[in-house]
Amino acid sequence: MRLIAHRGLSRGAPENTLAAFAAALSAGFHGIETDLRLCADGEVVLFHDRLSPLGEPVASLTRRQLSQAAGYLVPTLSEALEAFPDTFWNLEIKTPAAAPAAFAEIAARGIEQQVLITSFRHEVVLMAAEHLDAECGFLIAHRPPALNTLLYPAMPLPRLRTVVWDYEALDPYLLNQANALGFRNFVYGALTEYEHALCREFGVHGLITDYPDFVGLKSEPPLQ
Repeated sequence: MRLIAHRGLSRGAPENTLAAFAAALSAGFHGIETDLRLCADGEVVLFHDRLSPLGEPVASLTRRQLSQAAGYLVPTLSEALEAFPDTFWNLEIKTPAAAPAAFAEIAARGIEQQVLITSFRHEVVLMAAEHLDAECGFLIAHRPPALNTLLYPAMPLPRLRTVVWDYEALDPYLLNQANALGFRNFVYGALTEYEHALCREFGVHGLITDYPDFVGLKSEPPLQ
């Protein structure tokens, strides 16, 4: 089971920052999940919320303005990929506006960079799978009435073979059905040690988590 740090390890640094990513890798995580948004100056930045801490839309701010509002330097996608070139990255694209610039950055780095592109906007994922040489996955926050219908658009696209489930929607029957169709299952949102253990018992391929201690990793990275 691949262990992925949700927005890095933010116990000693702001989430989605280079420091949080370094801490997660030092703690033993196999990869990093992070969020992509587009700033007003065209920079693809790693920031989860739609609004800045001051209540302004991220899309209306430059990277510098967003950093000032956040109180730390908000990293760009380019900086993160450059800083950790050997890391597995789960890149969640939050808005379609961020997709073209993000795709260009990923394509420029080629297949050497380990990347899984995901989004709740499934049209963005389909576009990525059509145009990029990168793994792609659907984010799902609900239990679909029919998994075949949900996954049907992905079948012609061999790069789109991952489903990322909200823990609330977890269902062993659907996990097995996805596996039978050739899809990998990732899970996010587990909150307790029991829930983490259940994900392992279900045989999911990846677990995106904020809790290193629940998966046998170090709670704090070693002192340098």
